[in-house]
Amino acid sequence: MRIAVIVMAVLALATTAYAFTVNPRPVQMREDYGTAPLSDCYMNYYYYVPCPTNSWFWIFTGWTIGDVWGVFFTIGDPTMGSAGAGCPPYVSCDPCCAHVLEQFRVLDFAGYGTIYPGLFTTEFNVWCSDERGCPVGPSLWSSGPVEFCNRGWNYIQVMPQLCLTNCYTQLQGPTKCYPRFLITSTVTGTNGTYPAWGLDNISSPVEQGCAMHDQGCCPALYPRPRVSHYSTMHTGIYRWQDRWYCPPIWALNPGDTVGNVYGCIELAWRVYLKNIYTDAEPSTWGSIKAMYK
Repeated sequence: MRIAVIVMAVLALATTAYAFTVNPRPVQMREDYGTAPLSDCYMNYYYYVPCPTNSWFWIFTGWTIGDVWGVFFTIGDPTMGSAGAGCPPYVSCDPCCAHVLEQFRVLDFAGYGTIYPGLFTTEFNVWCSDERGCPVGPSLWSSGPVEFCNRGWNYIQVMPQLCLTNCYTQLQGPTKCYPRFLITSTVTGTNGTYPAWGLDNISSPVEQGCAMHDQGCCPALYPRPRVSHYSTMHTGIYRWQDRWYCPPIWALNPGDTVGNVYGCIELAWRVYLKNIYTDAEPSTWGSIKAMYK
């Protein structure tokens, strides 16, 4: 099988970064406004840069069976962007309450699941994570075989919904806060060419002369993570051509073989979280009887 993504360079940044330079394709795509599920909050680390309306992404294809991509998240991370929120410092998800993972969204530009069943299968796992993005302990949840039916945004439901409280990183009194968790995807099908993963594209909007900003008013600072409001990268390859990496390998923006022009890029993955408490006050039997007097 011809591998369309080849490792061309190894750089010493905060961790290792690879430049994937063979046939990555830049494309534009809109966010799926109005179709996102109703959750208490969501998190993502990729840049969405309208140029002027659609954002630029990279398509990466050509995997080996067993290759593993992943993104780790820290709930309540004050450095990440979110639609409708202000600029840093801010918190988009409650670090002590938004601990239930309902579902997550990924970007696959192929969507061949219904056309070629069994060929381009992937399997997702959720783990607790350390500060480097490495898994801690056994997998908390596995999706089983997944095939993407949509060419674009695809939603993966976490069934049953997963409580992440035990992945906490800080204690605030008796409350466990700031869980950090990792979602990985393993190529498990009989053909590793796809999924056609979508990663954010920093260079194309710059070359097109578009204003560089993330969702809301956050500036899309680059190269990441050297000058970004991100303290580290969150996307990486954990298994590549029969070798495991921890911390993972960061992916450089295609064409940036030095790493100091555009820097690294993130998978266009988003997690949807639900609070572990309810705003509804419990009703007492006395108050219920009073309603019928």
